Amino acid sequence: MTLDDHFQYCHQLMKHHSKSFSYAFDYLPDRERRAVWAIYAVCRVIDDSIDVHHDPQYLQYIRQDIMAIEQQQLHPEFQSDARIMHAFSNVAHTFKMEYPAFYKLIDTVRKDQYFEQFDTDEAMLDYCYGVAGTVGEVLTPILAQQPTTETFRVARKLGEALQLTNILRDVGEDFEHGRIYISKERLAHFNIDIKQQYQQGVTSNYIKMWEALAYIAEQAYHDALSNIHVFNKQAQPIIELAAVIYAGILDEVRKAGYTLHQRVYVSKVDKAKFYRRIKKKYQGQVE
Repeated sequence: MTLDDHFQYCHQLMKHHSKSFSYAFDYLPDRERRAVWAIYAVCRVIDDSIDVHHDPQYLQYIRQDIMAIEQQQLHPEFQSDARIMHAFSNVAHTFKMEYPAFYKLIDTVRKDQYFEQFDTDEAMLDYCYGVAGTVGEVLTPILAQQPTTETFRVARKLGEALQLTNILRDVGEDFEHGRIYISKERLAHFNIDIKQQYQQGVTSNYIKMWEALAYIAEQAYHDALSNIHVFNKQAQPIIELAAVIYAGILDEVRKAGYTLHQRVYVSKVDKAKFYRRIKKKYQGQVE
């Protein structure tokens, strides 16, 4: 297989798992777009190592492959997905990679297989950083030409907010799988028992607790939109689309009455509407 084949494989992976964002990344120049495909694919394969492969050893192979790339080993023999790693290796020669963020993502995914409910909000938010804030960090060198501390902060907080939104969307579904991602500290503060909420219906206290966490996510979306100038012009529509779609998920939960028995989502029609509106807004600016 050629290097182009490896990148196309990464692109197909992204299109399969995240069609909306795959389209949004078309704004980027070719070099940056291919870099995003490869980085997305690495993050995806890390995430799938337990869910799909059910093999903690595979996670170790991914770590070793990334370390080989970081150490600039000549002709490394990749042990995980060689197609993804060859594409990523090529990107790592062009852009400065945030390797510690990849390792933090790997460590968080490994720990998640032995999940225990978080005692504190701090631990819950650290998890959000580990699985999603890190993704913001690894994409930052692609989305900003000369990223500053502020660029990394905005990208990290946006990633954390996306994960917090996932948690707030999936409270009922996670409970069905024996997991409660909202911290014990947060539940105790609002006197909430998730099992009771699931069986008997949500109470006003649950809604207050949910809204307090939603506020944290929405502040991050507002922050990202207010500071969108820290990213390259071509990347700004992508940041805006992420913030708008995920803020839309929170609104869908509200419309559904905060139910724990139905997974809500932003419809394809609404996503297309957001995409067209943002595309129109940036038309001419990013060409």
